[in-house]
Amino acid sequence: METMIAIGRLIKPHGLRGELVFLPYVVEMALLPDLIGRSVVLRHPVAPVLSRTVAGWRQFHKRVLMQFDGCHDISQVEPLREYEVLIARHVFEPLPEGEYYWFEIEGLAVYAQDGEYLGVIEEIIYTGSNDVYVVRDADGGELMVPALCDAVSRIDVEQREMHLRVQRQWLEF
Repeated sequence: METMIAIGRLIKPHGLRGELVFLPYVVEMALLPDLIGRSVVLRHPVAPVLSRTVAGWRQFHKRVLMQFDGCHDISQVEPLREYEVLIARHVFEPLPEGEYYWFEIEGLAVYAQDGEYLGVIEEIIYTGSNDVYVVRDADGGELMVPALCDAVSRIDVEQREMHLRVQRQWLEF
């Protein structure tokens, strides 16, 4: 089965013409492939999985609005509230060496400079200057790792590991 990547969530209908407010999991929509005309999978924890084709999307103030083929009024999209939107992995263009998509980073095991296991990247916080990786350890503790060359020595997406140039105590507050 094709690997599917969650790219965002449908929040609620917008207006009466079948558009939905879409909350992307990335800060810049430019990081996503062209979605228009693409088939997406819609997943909900307590409802059946659906397939839809994206008819269009647009920026509206600070929101992203999405519309699907065949959905032209609010009654057709109201049931899609809170569905997660997924697309096939192969749709994403390869990135240059040393650059990674968010879904390649989330879930990586993180190790300190001395080899100590620190935890797993649970979330990426997008800040103005650099991203921050939120690493959760087995006890529920949280470490914040800046996404900088000075902090990260190596990322191996095949082995699902990230190695840091720092020790645990440098990351604790």
